[in-house]
Amino acid sequence: MAEDPLLRSIETKLTAVLALMADSHLRAHGTQRQQRPRSLDRILTDTGLSAREVGKLLSKTERAVHLALQAEKTSLGKAPKGRVETQD
Repeated sequence: MAEDPLLRSIETKLTAVLALMADSHLRAHGTQRQQRPRSLDRILTDTGLSAREVGKLLSKTERAVHLALQAEKTSLGKAPKGRVETQD
């Protein structure tokens, strides 16, 4: 039996909410090692939302979401592994 699209959509959105809550908790209470920088764009796309859906949630265009994801990917690639960049 094929999965119902409505249930799939609800599951994706609930997963996104849970991921945002977990990220917020880790930023507030986690160790430095757990606090790796992730943008809202990355968190939401990792949960299964499309760039278009993320754009609607964050009041961005789909292209702006793709650019933010690409910028995050290149900035994480430049940082030394095992170190978290902090802003003072």
